[in-house]
Amino acid sequence: MRKTKFTSGLLTFSLLLAASAIAGNANKGTLQVDETVTVGGKQLPAGKYQVEWAGSGPDVELSISNGRDTVAKVPAQLLPLKKAETGSGYSTNTDQAGNKALTGIFFGGKKYELSIAEASAATAIPSDKTQGSN
Repeated sequence: MRKTKFTSGLLTFSLLLAASAIAGNANKGTLQVDETVTVGGKQLPAGKYQVEWAGSGPDVELSISNGRDTVAKVPAQLLPLKKAETGSGYSTNTDQAGNKALTGIFFGGKKYELSIAEASAATAIPSDKTQGSN
């Protein structure tokens, strides 16, 4: 009887631990930027960044870090896609001065993308999505 309760409790704990591990990874990804882009008023030089978002609805808060420090926090929207992206990458808008603003992040194999609203998006010229190796 005691052994059964212990085994049952251990199994329940294992399932909860596995579920939290899976759920914890769902809101994270990697962003490989091939050029200097602006997000949230801050410039991100070319490089590899970690992205993480918090929120359960379409409106989320996106944090971008360089591994050690958070370099930008911006509001974003989690948008569903009809089909999964084939590769990972990002999209930008270019303003009249030629500066590029990060407007979206997409992940290979995922049926969603993160859309980032920039204040300068109204005067920007949309660019194509850039495929990267996120």
